[in-house]
Amino acid sequence: MGELNIKINHYIVITNSDFMVDILIRKRILKIQERLGMRIGITYGVKAMPVVKNLSQALEALRELYKIGLKAFVLPPELFSGIESHSDLYKSKYGDLLKIKDEAKRYNIELSLRLPQISGEPDEMIRIYTKICSIMDVRAFSAKPNFYSAFMPHDQALRLAVYKINEIVASEAPRVKIGIETTGKTGDVGSLEDVIDIVKRTNSTEPIINFGMLHAYDNGFLRTRRDFNFVFEKLRKSLGPAYFQNAFFFFSGVRYTSQGYAETIPLAKADIKLENMVREAMAAGIKGTLIFEDPAKEKMVLGILDGLADMVR
Repeated sequence: MGELNIKINHYIVITNSDFMVDILIRKRILKIQERLGMRIGITYGVKAMPVVKNLSQALEALRELYKIGLKAFVLPPELFSGIESHSDLYKSKYGDLLKIKDEAKRYNIELSLRLPQISGEPDEMIRIYTKICSIMDVRAFSAKPNFYSAFMPHDQALRLAVYKINEIVASEAPRVKIGIETTGKTGDVGSLEDVIDIVKRTNSTEPIINFGMLHAYDNGFLRTRRDFNFVFEKLRKSLGPAYFQNAFFFFSGVRYTSQGYAETIPLAKADIKLENMVREAMAAGIKGTLIFEDPAKEKMVLGILDGLADMVR
């Protein structure tokens, strides 16, 4: 009996110790976000569940993010599989979307949605996703503007993308802005210049800067603080300083070829450096949301905790 008590007491001590470690990590990550002036989050799932595909998985991922203090989460398209029309949305998924929305608000976690790839007929897909965004009251809906790049010359694909986005916005009047995300394939519509051009020529849109894709698009462009400063100054001059009060960034390590993006790799193995971006963003007074894409998910953020703390000190 005495031996059993010792084991139980030992287990309780370990559990309490782990609990205290979790609290300290959460406080530290919250403080980093406060100093950085940005919510930090991840895409699609957590390490144990890389892509959430149903309600229970989404709620579990939100709980895990809350425990460590991350304040943003990008939901994957897989979560909305089966929704091919407005009728599907209200018949089968509406209640689930509200539950995810309410749980995120309870944990103060900012939700976003993203379509990483859109076919050559983007109309219905974008319309459905803007409706989902309105129901869930998300911060951002991100889509790459390269839907016509495979079918026509760059200039024509760019003009048609502008026309199509304006057409959808005029007919749907979405409550969320459509985020125009930088792409990674050289020649596709989606360079930094393309994204700025589209945002200036469309209504209810905003730029979503994916630094990994931007880096790949120009074959390793973002190597120094000066390179990031160039991007920020271009955005400031083109869109005005108000953009930086609620900017939205993706950051990832990427492998690229002469054709641009090839695959996402661990940030630790990449030639793009987070510190360069963070220091330039803080120097420019940029606020908003920073989303990490990494195979290790939340473990990646925990792994660079000391480095992040030094960056924002």
